[in-house]
Amino acid sequence: MYPTVYLALLSALKFRKSLPRYCSATLDGDFTRAYCAVDDAADLSERVHSQARTRSNEELTALADVSLVLGNSEEAEDYYRRAQKMVWKNDDQLRMQSCRNTGWLSLLRGRLGVAQRSFARVVSEPQAHVEQRIEAYLGMALAHHQLAQQQAADDALIEAAELADEIDETRFRLVIELLSQEFDVRLKIRASRALEDNAFWQSALTSISLTAGPRSHLEPASAMATRPALLSLRIEELHCMARLADGDRGTPATVIAARLSRGAPNRQLAFRARLDVVLAALAGGLDEMAAEMMDHLPATGEQPHRDFDYLYCMAKIAAYRGDLVRALKFYSQYTTEALRCLRNETTTLRSAPTARPRAAAGAVNDDVSARLPAKYRRAYRYIIENIDREDLTTREVAAEMNVTMRTIQLVFKRALGMTPCALIRSLRLEGIREALLDENGPAPSIYDTAARWGLKSRSTLAKGYRKHFNESPSETIVAYTR
Repeated sequence: MYPTVYLALLSALKFRKSLPRYCSATLDGDFTRAYCAVDDAADLSERVHSQARTRSNEELTALADVSLVLGNSEEAEDYYRRAQKMVWKNDDQLRMQSCRNTGWLSLLRGRLGVAQRSFARVVSEPQAHVEQRIEAYLGMALAHHQLAQQQAADDALIEAAELADEIDETRFRLVIELLSQEFDVRLKIRASRALEDNAFWQSALTSISLTAGPRSHLEPASAMATRPALLSLRIEELHCMARLADGDRGTPATVIAARLSRGAPNRQLAFRARLDVVLAALAGGLDEMAAEMMDHLPATGEQPHRDFDYLYCMAKIAAYRGDLVRALKFYSQYTTEALRCLRNETTTLRSAPTARPRAAAGAVNDDVSARLPAKYRRAYRYIIENIDREDLTTREVAAEMNVTMRTIQLVFKRALGMTPCALIRSLRLEGIREALLDENGPAPSIYDTAARWGLKSRSTLAKGYRKHFNESPSETIVAYTR
């Protein structure tokens, strides 16, 4: 169920007032009933009356959320697209919704860098209200944790808790505390001596031990709330995993498997849930139970050859059974995939001030590209390749795509909440800020830095930078002392 359970809980709370039947079914863990509660939205015409657009947007977004929970990611992506079309005239709402939707899609598809950046954009939006920020911080925490960046995950969790303490809906705090408990259990499993050859997680655990103090933990919530059934089910599963990691043999593998099958809404999630339990059993020295559960993993319809947790478990089980050749083969594949994840998913956008802007903007984990229709990602790549040219225009980008200016403006605005011209301006300003904040290079000249990003007008820089970041470039440098 991890991390799908958090999407389900947050989606239910998001629509608790506008879609109460959907909220109730989702919090009960009855995802089929939740889907049926908003299924009528799929039959609506996209040309609904203007007063119905907000309602249709919410129903389609909820339908997309529960489709994603049920494992239908392509269907979810289509519903998200249709939902965003309902609000395309509201740039702020569209921009935040696009980032939020892309964040969840990317998180559940394993594109963790894209997910983290998408949620971070929501947090940085001045127009985002407190509940949107809470959801985004939790999404960031989930992405950081899966990338073994536990300090960043804990920081995001604490930010979410501080915001949740300011609102009346106390169930947000329950979700945050559940995720904190989730992190504790998962780190406990991976810190066990039996899994000390888990290279991917050992790097995270080492970095935690080398910090000035222990991990930051949440203060208990002051307000009380009734636990939803879905949340209680996850707590029960976490307790079971913790007992296994302690070596408790009291619960047989068949009982655990049956419990997980009831809770998981699709085969892929059942596969992941059982894999988590296998890791817990290995951590507790219950190798026989782990081997039995690995032998009965549900078929997912997808090859798990790039899932490094799966490869690691297969290596451990092969070693337990004395098949050292097979164990070495799986462990080699595990290390290759773990390194690939670290290399591809943790690439940073920040570059040295002397680096070419296009190198900084062309990072692997580009959430902007993920939010655009596939056909128009080439247009975005063209913008990136030419971002340092002062004369770059929307007309040129449209000509490169062999479409009209009107077409490319509409496509970008409906997908991103901004036109190509606004995107170019935003990329340049963000690049300039990154260069000014870079601690590895010499103290930058503000105007030389701006010129490298194709922005040579001092007045345009001053006005645009202040509007974008609510401070001047010189104030940025002073506020964040090098």
